[in-house]
Amino acid sequence: MRAIVTMVVVMGLAMLVVAPDTPAQGTTAAIKTQLQTGVFHASELAQRGTVVAASKTHLQHVMNCLEGPNGPNFVAAVGAPCQGQGNGIIPDLRAAGMAGVRGADRAMIFVRAAHMLILQARQSEDVNLVQPYAIVVSNQLKLAMAALP
Repeated sequence: MRAIVTMVVVMGLAMLVVAPDTPAQGTTAAIKTQLQTGVFHASELAQRGTVVAASKTHLQHVMNCLEGPNGPNFVAAVGAPCQGQGNGIIPDLRAAGMAGVRGADRAMIFVRAAHMLILQARQSEDVNLVQPYAIVVSNQLKLAMAALP
């Protein structure tokens, strides 16, 4: 009887190890997908052209990805490039941190820095000031991605 119980426990543990998509893995994948979208908008799209409105629009896209549709700075009118990828980077990272996902708390530090930089960039009407903010936002999002497993 004891051998059967031991075998059942070992089999159960083995199933946990080879499970293809645990909730933590799914959450991490969703966060990384949203971060990649944010990096693209900050590093590529916000850098194109010489019109400040275009750069600020793409930074707003990043803000929408960071906060998700329930965030206080979410602006639906400009679009939601991370729609369907998760609930927003900040809410998803918060949930990952509460679930004990390795690197989530460290990633949140970089994400919060990016969030603050976007809030500052939105104050400017000079494309030559907004675009450098966008580069730093992109770098912060890349650091957040690197902090996750």
